[in-house]
Amino acid sequence: MKFPKILRRVIRIAPKGVESAESKKEPGIPLDVNDSIVMGLKDPDPLIRAISADTAGRIKEKSLLPNLIKALSDPLHLIRQKAAQSLGLIGSKKAVPALIKALDDPSEEVRVTVAGVLGHLRDRMAVPALILALQDKSPHTRIKAAVSLGCIGDPKAIPALATTIKDENELVRKYACEALGHLGRKAIPVLLDAMKDTRIRNQVTESLMKIK
Repeated sequence: MKFPKILRRVIRIAPKGVESAESKKEPGIPLDVNDSIVMGLKDPDPLIRAISADTAGRIKEKSLLPNLIKALSDPLHLIRQKAAQSLGLIGSKKAVPALIKALDDPSEEVRVTVAGVLGHLRDRMAVPALILALQDKSPHTRIKAAVSLGCIGDPKAIPALATTIKDENELVRKYACEALGHLGRKAIPVLLDAMKDTRIRNQVTESLMKIK
């Protein structure tokens, strides 16, 4: 088996004369995939680091969590974004504190990704940070924060979302309304009051219909 040159730098290939149970079956099988990914995350080539971060998530290897968390501080935003995505794919709540910190990343792309991942992990520890993210300068981040608060389902987010349904951005208002629909009966007073705003009346009606 021949690996492309770029992948040979990510996955350490068994050298000539070195044999393992796997390499006896098929020449060129990696000796240690996890170690190779760890090495790739430290590679000076940003493409190698990006591929390594992406691969770590695809194989869902929990032992790579510390390395991916460290990659959230990579100098390049693409690697930070890939690391956040992979932490979401692995699905361990141990990554939540680091992801909360990453919500302050200078890159909009990273903040948007992190906000979405926190919703996927559904850890209430992230609620205060996501509430703050509802005030992010990026409407895309505000949208993701609203969606994630709806996914987590903590009623503590209701007051903040009650403000967000008045956001200047139409899509932010829409997703904030949808999020309130996932927060249960405690959100009903806020949604009924929001019916006065004709801009969001349709979204508010749909959200009220979801509450049981």
